Amino acid sequence: MNIFQIALNNLKRRRVKMLFLMFGLVVGVATVVGVLNIIDAMHLDLGDRIDEFGANAILLPRSEELHYDNTITSDLTFDVQELTMEDIPKIYTSSVAEYINIVSPKLVSAVEIEDQKALMVGVETRQEFTQKPWFSLQQQEGLASGEKVGDLALLDVPEDGLILGSSAAVTLDLQAGDQLTIKGQSFKVFGVLNELGSEEDGLIYANLTVVQNLLNKPQALSMIEISAYCNSCPIEEIAMGLEEALPNARAIPMRQAALFREETIEQFSVFGFALSGMVLLVAALVVLITMLSSVNERTREIGIFRAIGFRRRHIMQVIFLEAGMVSILAGLLGYILGSLIAIYAGPYLAQIQGDISLQPQLMLPAVALSTGLAICSSIYPALKAAALDPVEALRFI
Repeated sequence: MNIFQIALNNLKRRRVKMLFLMFGLVVGVATVVGVLNIIDAMHLDLGDRIDEFGANAILLPRSEELHYDNTITSDLTFDVQELTMEDIPKIYTSSVAEYINIVSPKLVSAVEIEDQKALMVGVETRQEFTQKPWFSLQQQEGLASGEKVGDLALLDVPEDGLILGSSAAVTLDLQAGDQLTIKGQSFKVFGVLNELGSEEDGLIYANLTVVQNLLNKPQALSMIEISAYCNSCPIEEIAMGLEEALPNARAIPMRQAALFREETIEQFSVFGFALSGMVLLVAALVVLITMLSSVNERTREIGIFRAIGFRRRHIMQVIFLEAGMVSILAGLLGYILGSLIAIYAGPYLAQIQGDISLQPQLMLPAVALSTGLAICSSIYPALKAAALDPVEALRFI
């Protein structure tokens, strides 16, 4: 009978103990696999939810210092370059085009309306209001209160229509359906936005081409807001790619979205790994106690093996083989259980939108983790078994 057969027979004779040992390892490995799956899904999900909605980079016209006259005016002179509609295609052909989701160009200008100053913003309504889903219209005829960006209302503002911020509507004493004239051109208030509590409440939104023609600035832009998918790169990389494609522009990354995403994932990761560490520690203790109990029960058996010529290393090999065989199966079961928990419970535990996909690349690390944990926890029981004096062990016969 070889060492492998001895170890296999021992496992068969002590099924309950080995099942208990396997259970501890399965729980530990499943926890780690589940946490890793959920963290990876959070990277994708939070990246999509934050980067898809709301700008995370802004392109502004680049200004360059030309001259400093210390003897005359002591003033700096700047050459301010311009952004135009011709820059839009450059964004989609840039080196970071694969990360670009929404491009929203804008032309901003102060206008006079009935002897009052107001800030008018020309936008491409479909891009602008898709990029900002928190915009919703106040109740008006034919439109339910709080109707949001997914509806055609905000996405398809007519050419002669205006969208007013809540405070702009109050200041100008206007409401949906009213007519007003700006620079000799007649407009109709298409809707009034619900209060946001930000500077956007004071803006007047109109179609970009209409504002460009109204201001006699065809093709001109004040800024371009970019929503980018950036799950696999830092937002600064996108900003650098955009500046390479548009030398006349300065890209400013919006760090809030990126930092929020990173901090959220980091907090969950710390909690998840701390929980995994505690479960693995418990699993290691289960293995240690189970193997020690097994060694104590087999004192006479070990004494017989030593008496018929088994060396200490042979006894240790038997212990390690038992732990190894159980741990390999436990690693496979732990991977399956952890993946199922992540797939079915992950979206609820971490508030993830969408499905969590299976990650086959975690199978081998799961088996390696289980085997390594079992072997390390069996070192002391194996040493204790190998150190038994055969004469003392045989006294119990």
